[in-house]
Amino acid sequence: MVVLIAIIPSVYLQFKLSREQMAHWNTQVDSRRQRRLIETNLIRPQHIAEMRLYGIVKYLMDLRSRLRDADELRRLEFQKRYISKQLLADALQYGAEVVALIWVVGQIISRAQPVGQFLYIQQIVSRALSTANSLVSSLSSIDEDLANLKDYEEFMKYPTAVGGGAVLAEAPAEVRLSDITYTYTGGSTQVLQGISLTIRAGQHIAIVGENGAGKSTLIRILAGLYQPESGQVLLDGQDLRTVDIRSWHQRLAVMSQDFLKYEFATAANNIYFGDVSLPRDDARMQRAAQDAEASDFISSLPQGFENHVSNWMEDPRGRKGSGLSGGQWQRLAMARNFYRGAPFIVMDEPTSAIDALAEHRIFSRLFADKEHTIIAISHRLATIEKSDVIYMLEDGRIAETGTHDELVNRRGRYFRMFESQLGLDPNPAAGV
Repeated sequence: MVVLIAIIPSVYLQFKLSREQMAHWNTQVDSRRQRRLIETNLIRPQHIAEMRLYGIVKYLMDLRSRLRDADELRRLEFQKRYISKQLLADALQYGAEVVALIWVVGQIISRAQPVGQFLYIQQIVSRALSTANSLVSSLSSIDEDLANLKDYEEFMKYPTAVGGGAVLAEAPAEVRLSDITYTYTGGSTQVLQGISLTIRAGQHIAIVGENGAGKSTLIRILAGLYQPESGQVLLDGQDLRTVDIRSWHQRLAVMSQDFLKYEFATAANNIYFGDVSLPRDDARMQRAAQDAEASDFISSLPQGFENHVSNWMEDPRGRKGSGLSGGQWQRLAMARNFYRGAPFIVMDEPTSAIDALAEHRIFSRLFADKEHTIIAISHRLATIEKSDVIYMLEDGRIAETGTHDELVNRRGRYFRMFESQLGLDPNPAAGV
């Protein structure tokens, strides 16, 4: 009973402290993410040149130190509030041990008990308190884990897109977006407002607009990565929500602005990762590289396609990888996109870092291909002017639709957006 009474304050304080620690952790998530991202930026080789040029390395290191110090200071502040209470709890435990020893001394004196009983009682009480403290620490850890589990359960309550069981037997002949609206979680402005458009197999579609018009969001909804707030994505009349999303993704090759760079892999595997469902096909891989204008620079690497593409990697013979330029990485990602062999090719700003001649050759081949449906987002006129249909987005709505020539002749929003690239007189009558 003495031991039990002695550990109750410690149990209470440990639980209180664990709850405080979890509350502190939740309030410091953003600060700790900032620190981790700063650390990541400082060790990535592709960021070193800019950071040294701008002289920002020391500033980032100091910022990281300030974030760390502020985080530790808050942690120490709430722990300091419990030091005096913890000392009292520890004093109570030691007091219980002293009481037990005084009691056994009294037993030895009054009843002439053997002195060995003193050591026996002392060891029993000491071990009991030690075991009780271990139990308290374990219970405190369990309490922290339960608090984490509660956060996990809250996260899992967020709605997720669950596709249906219908498997696409073949690529759809028509994809229709019907009255699509979308608002990001926590936002108040609709990014997309009543978007409706139709894409037929074999068509070459371009989606253009200023930054923030909703182009990339529209692509993610088309791919089933986002669920529209209202409206439908229809594949041959079938709602995408009822389709097994994996069977739709198998028919899509999507290259986004933030494409992946597989820095741990060779050039060949960077392309092969476009379709790992089958064994690597080197002939198919080389065709994809040629179509993406990547074959020449890959072949010039010391080990060709088997060369690592990051200079942080080296093969077993000690040969270092090669650092690629931004345009070369983009061509490599495009080759991965082509290797996939999907009937629907979606490209979001696919040639922003590629030179004009290479871009012209890439899209000349693409637009000569009538077997694939191509959906391209771009600010480059050469990428979109040969499209079958161009959709001009403005503030989340379709402002104009038509071919390049039709939109230019209207002298509307599309014309004004590409006026500098067109090199035309916006008011031809003035020169007469």
